[in-house]
Formats: sequence, C-alpha cells, structure tokens
Amino acid sequence: MENNNLRKTITLPGMIAMAAGGMVAAWMVEIKYWFEIGGAGSVWSLITCAVLVLPLCFIYSEMTSMMPYAGGQNLWVSNALGWNTGFCACWLIMLLYVMAMPTVAYGIASMLGYLYPITSLQTKIIATVILVAWYFLTNSELKILARMQNILFWSTLVVAVGADIIFIVSGRWSYGNITPWFRYGTTGYTAGIGLLIMKFVGFDLIPQLSEEANFPKKDLWKAFVGSIGCTVLIYGLAIVAVGGVVGNQWIDETDIVDPRVADLLGMHWLGLIIVIMGALTCITTLSSFWLSASRILLGAAKQHQMTPKFMELNKHGQPAFGNLIVGILSIYFTVFAPEAWVNYIYTIYGVTAGLVYLLVTISFLRLRKTHPEWDRPYKLRGGAFWGVFGVCFCVWVIYTNALAMNLGAWVVLAVYAALGVIFWGYAKYRQRSDPERWAPVVISPDTVDRDYSLEE
Repeated sequence: MENNNLRKTITLPGMIAMAAGGMVAAWMVEIKYWFEIGGAGSVWSLITCAVLVLPLCFIYSEMTSMMPYAGGQNLWVSNALGWNTGFCACWLIMLLYVMAMPTVAYGIASMLGYLYPITSLQTKIIATVILVAWYFLTNSELKILARMQNILFWSTLVVAVGADIIFIVSGRWSYGNITPWFRYGTTGYTAGIGLLIMKFVGFDLIPQLSEEANFPKKDLWKAFVGSIGCTVLIYGLAIVAVGGVVGNQWIDETDIVDPRVADLLGMHWLGLIIVIMGALTCITTLSSFWLSASRILLGAAKQHQMTPKFMELNKHGQPAFGNLIVGILSIYFTVFAPEAWVNYIYTIYGVTAGLVYLLVTISFLRLRKTHPEWDRPYKLRGGAFWGVFGVCFCVWVIYTNALAMNLGAWVVLAVYAALGVIFWGYAKYRQRSDPERWAPVVISPDTVDRDYSLEE
C-alpha cells in the first residue's frame, strides 16, 4: 500500500498563519456589516466573543494533542459519540469550509472594484481563474504553500496595523465619532457576540493540519491562542480606527471602508496598499480552508465514511482527489451561487459552528471519562468546568444565530443536510454490500497505526 501519512512540514508560526489566515479575510468589506450590528461597539462584541471562544481553544488544544490526526473533530466525535455522529460532525465541518469559498471570491471582487470597476461576469471569471491556479498550488509541496502563507499573512498583519495607526494619528480621528459605542444598545452588543463567532471559524483548522506539524504537540495551544490574538488585533483595531475617522453614517453609505478612509485623508497610496494586501489575505483564507477541507475528507475516508479515493496522496504528499473535489465545489459555489448566498453566510456559519463546537465539547467531556489513559501532551486544567461552560456557550450561539436566520438560510441548510443523508446512506449501503472492506472504523490512539485503505 502507498503511504497515506502526511508530511510534517508546518512550523508554529506557519500554523498560526494558517489558522489566522482562515479567520482574517476581507475585513474592509465586512466591517460595514459589523457597524450595522452594533456600531463601533462591535469591537467589544468581538473581544467578548474571543474571550468566550478561548475555553473552546483550550479544549481543542487538548483534543488535538491527544489525537493529532487528519480528520480532527470527526475522529474525536466518532470516538466519543459513535461513527454516525462523527459523520455528522464531518459533514458540518465541510459546510464551514465550502461556504468560505464564495465569501473569499466576493471579497476579492469587492476590493478589485476599488482599483477598476468590473462587472459581475468579470468577477466570476477572475474568481474562477484564482481558484484554478490555487488548485495546482494545493497539489504542490505543503512547505511551499506554508511559506507563501507565512509571508502573506504576516505582511498583511503589519500593513493592517500600520494603516490603523496612521488613521488614528491622522488628526481626523475623534472619540466622538465612535460614541455612543453601542448603536442599538445591549441588543446590538449581545447579537454581535453571537454573530461574530463566524470570524473565529479558523482556529478549528488546526486539528486538520496537526498531523503535519513539526513542533511539540504540547505547544499546540500556542497556535490556537496566537491565531485568535492576531484576529482580534486586526479586526478590533480596524473598527476603532475607521470608526473614529468617519462614524456610522459614512460607513453605511460606502462600499469598501479602509481604502475609502485612506482616500478621504488624501492617502490614495495607502488605499492601494490596503487593497492589494487585503486581496492577498483573501488568498491565504482560501488556502487555509482548502487544505483543511481536503484533510477532513482524508480522515473520513480512513474511517470508511467516504470513498477511499480521498486517501490517495500524490508525490508531494498531498491528498490529490480531495483537492480536486474541494476545487470543484469551490468553483461551483463561487460561480453559480446566487449573490444572496453571501447574506446567508453569517447565520449559517454561526449555527453550523455552534453545532460542531457543541459536539466537540461533549466529546471532550466524555473522552475524559472513557479514556483517561490516552496520552494528552497538553491537558486543560479544570476540564469539567470548562467543558460545561463550553456546552452552555455553544447552545447560546446556536440559539442566537437560529433566531437570526431567514427562510433562504434555512433552505440552504436543509438542502445541505439532505445531501449529507445521501452520502451517509451510501456509506451504510456499502457496509452491507461489502462488509469486509467497508466495515466502520474509528481511528484512535490505540488504532491509528493500522492500514485503513480499501483495496478496490
């Protein structure tokens, strides 16, 4: 059998860049939505959400250090709650990753519109070209992609923070422009906490990539905390910086915020830099989700939840078939998804992420009891307390986002769930028709070294 183990090539800074790259996207486009929710006070919603997410990060840190295998959450849930529930977790995670693709494409298109007006058709053509190019990159050696990710993300961090500092010291920044902090009072603040959970979907990419980490597993928590910290820094500082220069009404009426603020200050050169780095940041987001999606499929294939073709690695150690399927889905949702799709994403993301995090947290509590003997290079102190806290937080996130979902969002979620039932049904059918090669498998520290390939 061809080796289906991934290569260990990701450093700690690279892991932070991969995860934060999944969280930091086209903030200068999305910031309008944040101001619509709660005005400049959305920065406090963001910070509060980050604080509430941190316990989940530490739970993920323990689980990842215990089972640092491609497939991540699917494997954890399968061990704790069974193969079928693990499949459900895998399908939910894939929705998070697939939905990121049109978001990235529309973000790039909005920023290109700052440089030169383009039509909707031209937007789709450019997005498709980018996706096709990225497909070939994802099939090359991961260290090349990781090096690109490192350079692009850390450069974006410097540009974003530098631009915000320039806005604040420009002489046009006024504290009065960001007060009152909360545009819609307490309601806007609490709604922002629940809805902004979407902006932290990205730290959960680390489990998918952990098998390729070349640093100690006990240090995985640093990647989780580091990626969250970078995200809060970029988003939070941007809210305060642009809000203090122009205020709510101006932001409501513009298209792409940060570059327009630079133009207002007579710094078109800075606007150009922000747009260029913003577009490159979107590419790092695309990379992070793409790589993680192919690896969640690889893990599912090892557990016989998906076709064994997802286990096939090319000469560079990349899951070739997985990358192909992710590429096809990315192009489809970018080119054919209606523009209204973007309006659904926040609430669908919130409900889906809440469900995934809830399953992980319950699995964390259960595996603490059922398998205390498994090695945990990183172990969360007060695990029972934080587990219960995590369950309560996840239920609240699901409830908040479900209330905000419109009919279109529910239809999208229902159709996706129906597709999941079809794929699950196929796996169950193969279990009955070919039990020797499709028997359910659950990968754990006790079984990880076995051969999970299905010979056709």
